[in-house]
Amino acid sequence: MSDKKNSRKRKRLPMDMRTRGRKKKKGVAKIDYLTNMPPNILLRILSHVPMKSFLDLSQTHPHLRRLMRSHASTICNLTILERFRFEAYRFEAKEVQGWLTPTAGLICGKPRKDTRLVVPGLQLQLYEPGPHFLFFLEKKVLKFDSEGKVIGDMMAAIQKFMNGLNEETPVVYGGQDYPCWVWLREMVWYHGVPS
Repeated sequence: MSDKKNSRKRKRLPMDMRTRGRKKKKGVAKIDYLTNMPPNILLRILSHVPMKSFLDLSQTHPHLRRLMRSHASTICNLTILERFRFEAYRFEAKEVQGWLTPTAGLICGKPRKDTRLVVPGLQLQLYEPGPHFLFFLEKKVLKFDSEGKVIGDMMAAIQKFMNGLNEETPVVYGGQDYPCWVWLREMVWYHGVPS
């Protein structure tokens, strides 16, 4: 009887003390929770991430990069429907080639002729399919009043946004412009780095 009582009173050793001296098993793979997660759950999680983090996320893991590239429209559409439902309704957003795209005749920015484009021939417009409509909504370019009317000059605000979206920005070191040109981080994850 005394042996049973003593065995119950024994304290358990910490894990590192219990495993000391044992050989670790070779060839046992660690579980990668990212790649084992169902894609629809991962897409839902990505739809809650701001666009400024998309580039960082796409560079963390090859599986995540492939998933984001192949399901870019799904991620953007889920984000628009969950976070910007009123704005999507206001701009009469409909699916065009798999992307939620504004179809109201109000979304037209004129291309500037003196603009040096990041990628020659690539002039992004809001009425074209792509991630730039989500970027437009996240930047909150337009402000709405309680009745759903736009506050301020809508066309001027859209034109200013489009000019900033399409124009290259020089990299400045020590007050001098260098021939290296950069694009917005929010667009690089999808369109790639301009050459």
